[in-house]
Amino acid sequence: MIQFFISGTSSGIGKALAEKALAEGHKVTGISRRHVIDHENYHHLSYDLANMDSYLKMNFNRNRQAELLVLVNNAGWLGEVKPVAQVSPDSFKRAYEINLLAPSVLSKMFVEQTQTTGQKRMVINISSGAGAYPVPSWSSYCASKAGIDLFTRVLQADHPDVQCCAIAPGIVDTEMQGEIRRVEGKYFPDKQRFVDYKNQGDLSRPSDVAQKIYHFIEHPEEIPDVVFSLRDVS
Repeated sequence: MIQFFISGTSSGIGKALAEKALAEGHKVTGISRRHVIDHENYHHLSYDLANMDSYLKMNFNRNRQAELLVLVNNAGWLGEVKPVAQVSPDSFKRAYEINLLAPSVLSKMFVEQTQTTGQKRMVINISSGAGAYPVPSWSSYCASKAGIDLFTRVLQADHPDVQCCAIAPGIVDTEMQGEIRRVEGKYFPDKQRFVDYKNQGDLSRPSDVAQKIYHFIEHPEEIPDVVFSLRDVS
């Protein structure tokens, strides 16, 4: 049995991965502001990941029967989609708190609290292709995802006994994609490209992405690198 700790389980990839894990008979602790999953093996923690004082109270209470403990830092926020000069300081702060600070601190807490259990451990940070190249008007999102990629490499170097990876899931049909398509075009010159992704059926389903991530959890020997994209693997 695997015990999962997954942030952002109210929708998208986080919800789909939690449901996949539960369907396979595993135990899941979800971390998000909204509680949307009802299952006997699901436990919900209502934390605001933009407020570190909130989740610092969290304990990674593990099931002693679990063969593997898995933390999936999935929650993310796009931030204000505007050129840098027009982004509010509060937006930068919130984006970095959710996308970079929270997964960094939760990873530290997870590794620290589970280091004497004798159980196998894994940390998966959900990254983005936007962490590898600049997207106009996505300054805080690109920067925070680039940061989580490098943080994950350092985490793996510091704790080689923990399997660590940052996974870019590709272009997925989530609430974030809907938010991107609603941005005013004057702020986001690439908007039409994302509208076309939706209209042409190029978006992956969260359930399909969750299945691929779950496969790597079951088969860690197939993980190609500490940082990789699902678009580059079969």
